[in-house]
Amino acid sequence: MSPSQPAENLIDDIVERALKVGREIGWYSEPLTRGRGRAYLLQHILRNRLLSSVLRPAWLSRCPDLEVVRHTISQMREELVMDDEIQTGHTTILWQMGRNIGLSDEQMNTVTPVPLVSVAFHAWENVTRTRHWIAGWLTTSVDEFLLQSLPDNNFLPGAWKKAFGLGDEGVFFFTYHTKADEDHAGKQVWQPILRHVKTEDERREILAGLDVALTAQVLFYEGICQLGDQWERGGAL
Repeated sequence: MSPSQPAENLIDDIVERALKVGREIGWYSEPLTRGRGRAYLLQHILRNRLLSSVLRPAWLSRCPDLEVVRHTISQMREELVMDDEIQTGHTTILWQMGRNIGLSDEQMNTVTPVPLVSVAFHAWENVTRTRHWIAGWLTTSVDEFLLQSLPDNNFLPGAWKKAFGLGDEGVFFFTYHTKADEDHAGKQVWQPILRHVKTEDERREILAGLDVALTAQVLFYEGICQLGDQWERGGAL
């Protein structure tokens, strides 16, 4: 069945908007420093928890598509509880990655969001709770799309090897997630969207929600860059 007229080219528009913003985010493409790397890990620990405990459930409760519901619940299980392929949850390998770059368990357990990251969290929660459920889905998956789509970005293992002098084992978190992100976001994963967009108003609402989510994305990474650069100047990390 071909998509309805309002849904036609919607995924292409989503991809175009996301890539345009992604190319302007400095954290992705600027040289990864130790400060920015450690700042990212700490703030991502908070985002990772928020994604599966707050943001995904907020839109998932309103999603009428069982295929999307099952896929997302499976993803949440992998993040928080158990990924059968590696026999542990992704939070476990995230914490180990933090230790690999010199963070302590105390730092990771007591981290709080810096102001710009906090603003991003509030914006994402607003979208996932109050906008069209598809806008919520995009809010919780667009970063995974960008991390697999932007060439030479700082989520790739090589950047962390260079910045921290790590080998293959030391960057397993990023190596594994590069593959996992392909299953969580992108043109193919987002195809179910086309079954549910029937009106121009829905299309506009989804794209407006995405724009808010992407603006928050900019703030999230700007907060990380500011924190990392501050640490670099102070020599703390």
